[in-house]
Amino acid sequence: VAQAQLILPNLVVKAYQRHDGHKILRSSIEMDIAHNLTLLGLPYNLHQYVDTIQDVTDLPYVTKKRGFNPATAPYNPDAKLLDVNDIIDYFQVDYSLLKDSAINADDGQVRIGVIELEHLAFKADQLQEFQKKYDVPLNPVRRIIGVEEQLSVEPSGDVQYLSGLGRNMQIWDFVFGDASFVFSPVVDEIMKTSGAPKIYSLSYGAPEWYVGESKIHASNVAFMKFGLAGFTFIASAGDVGPVLNPNNCEIFNAEYPASSPFITSVGGTSLDKNNGIEQAWIDGSGGFSTVNKRPAFQDKHVEAYLKRNQGLPTNLDGHKYNTANRAYPDVSAFAAHVMINIGTYVDEEGTSLAAPLFVALLTMVNTYRYQNGLGTLGPVNQALYGLEGGIGTDVVHGMSYATSRFGCYGKYLPGFEAVEGWDPVTGLGSPKFHTLIETLGHIKSATSDEASSNFQEYKEFLSN
Repeated sequence: VAQAQLILPNLVVKAYQRHDGHKILRSSIEMDIAHNLTLLGLPYNLHQYVDTIQDVTDLPYVTKKRGFNPATAPYNPDAKLLDVNDIIDYFQVDYSLLKDSAINADDGQVRIGVIELEHLAFKADQLQEFQKKYDVPLNPVRRIIGVEEQLSVEPSGDVQYLSGLGRNMQIWDFVFGDASFVFSPVVDEIMKTSGAPKIYSLSYGAPEWYVGESKIHASNVAFMKFGLAGFTFIASAGDVGPVLNPNNCEIFNAEYPASSPFITSVGGTSLDKNNGIEQAWIDGSGGFSTVNKRPAFQDKHVEAYLKRNQGLPTNLDGHKYNTANRAYPDVSAFAAHVMINIGTYVDEEGTSLAAPLFVALLTMVNTYRYQNGLGTLGPVNQALYGLEGGIGTDVVHGMSYATSRFGCYGKYLPGFEAVEGWDPVTGLGSPKFHTLIETLGHIKSATSDEASSNFQEYKEFLSN
């Protein structure tokens, strides 16, 4: 506190305590950059250089998973319960295509990275028991960077399915503290770590209206820098359907960082146990950003979706969400009824499960590229949207529902339907291993081209 007061002399902090006993120091000032820089005492001549102030006024955002209420919202009781081997079979993973010499190479291109916030932790013995139960190679997390404090189902699911799907691949776990939705420190820490993986999974997010435009723009710049350096950032799309805005519970908002143009967002699906058809997960978030402009590589797919006018919510009009803005998710993977070991085996749901599944597959693509003398994929969106035959399974069944949260309790609005081609609930669809290998495994790395192209678009957007 004393160090912070050297820069912000008017800073006064209070101790806040969460229901689980976790304590944190924060100023009681509600953060509005333009107004509170003065209140906090930062010299006026420095204001123009400050986009955000982190870990001073903002309390950590806690995502709460909602339970289904069959009386007020549809629910599919026929979704199949999945374990890691079911998912491997469905994605048609062929491990024989990957050489041990590449998997074990001392290179970040063949490593898997996972980002945990709020000092969340997993138990190594639960990971090992999971691997034994499902007869996948024993593969401990190779490095943990940061301080783990709180056991949680979130990192448990991450490492169990990253290791289960990405067999024998090195997993590095980057653990950070309370999230303020400015990802510059996360990006900087990873980029300065020698040998760090080139691809990362993040299962965390909050509504854009909560995060705020200044933090969104600051983080977008960090994600652009990440991409230009050859890194791939994958984030879960969210678990509340199209996000409602508490100022008007009929308006759809978006989740961040899933809505950033500079990361790949992963929506959710489930598998019908009766017919084996993959369908949209009812709670999967998706839609259109209220802040970020739509990148050019999305235009063809999104305009085709809008032209067909299928799956658009019937109770909303064109003013309720901005279809000219960044559309998300980009892809999808299983997010419903997936088994996780937290001391006992539980049936979990959430796009927090879908993101690591897609990351494991992309890391296998990076490994295949490595053994064939090709560089890391880097930011992958432009390549994904450029694949004429899709990424595997075009999900055309099911829909999302906007859930009640943040002052919109009791609201269950119809969201978006899964339709042919890209849609705002399953994106381009869910992946198949061979499709990714046959396409992304052979293309020229678009690392610099895509990131710099997006960067120029973003600069123009900010200048207008």
